[in-house]
Amino acid sequence: MEIKSNKYRLYFKHILIISIIFIMLIPFLWMLSTSLKDPKDILGGGIWFFPTSFTLEHYIRAINETLFLTWLKNSTIIATILTIGQIIVAFLAAYAFSNFNFRGREILFYFVLATMIIPEQAIMIPQFITINNFDWVNTFTGVIVPNLASGYAIFLMRQRFLEIPKELSEAASIDGCGPLRTLWHIYVPASIPFLSAIGVLLFVSHWNDYNWPLLVLMQEEKMTLPIAFSSFQHEGLVEWGPTMAIATLSMIPVLIIYLVLQKKFVEGFTNSGLKG
Repeated sequence: MEIKSNKYRLYFKHILIISIIFIMLIPFLWMLSTSLKDPKDILGGGIWFFPTSFTLEHYIRAINETLFLTWLKNSTIIATILTIGQIIVAFLAAYAFSNFNFRGREILFYFVLATMIIPEQAIMIPQFITINNFDWVNTFTGVIVPNLASGYAIFLMRQRFLEIPKELSEAASIDGCGPLRTLWHIYVPASIPFLSAIGVLLFVSHWNDYNWPLLVLMQEEKMTLPIAFSSFQHEGLVEWGPTMAIATLSMIPVLIIYLVLQKKFVEGFTNSGLKG
């Protein structure tokens, strides 16, 4: 009886997990279905997921009637530079916070934590005034430079560095390695899976960022993909087919990155004890 009870419990867990996955996939299925539906079926087709007839018209319009490829390039450049920049800054800052004793270290780290608490909208006006004084409005520099440091990334990287045995860095020091060589030869190899995980999270965050690029970038050819969703809005009406086509296409780069780094992504969360 106990074996049968465990078997039923396992079946229930599987059914529950599959149900949760399906519920989470509903918006994505709806988005993909809408992007492939005939225009007359989008608003008049009820709640049926699957289109009665498939069409690529919305994808053709999304690419030909907008600057989609330009926006794709802009999003890729901004998200890539911000991700790499934040990882480098987080690596150096976390190494200092976890391995060096200096006056004011704890206070500085509390300031880093404070940046995670303050809402993004609360600092947008001071940030905008600052980049305006540097003539960075309507430039990629204005989007990237104010966000090159991430308190979230620094905090997580510091927690990872604290898990690395101090004996490794002490042995490296005995062998004649300075701080930077110790960082490169000890901490970087030990953190590669974690770097992959946090890199994916940062890239997705910057890829989907809407508020700050909308505020900084004025010209249409400099805009990013999240801003592009408003391209098919006319006098309050939304053309859902092309809009969903843009949304579907914008997911492809993120999916590719996740599939390439999937193994490292899972390994990074598992080894670090970080849960998403």
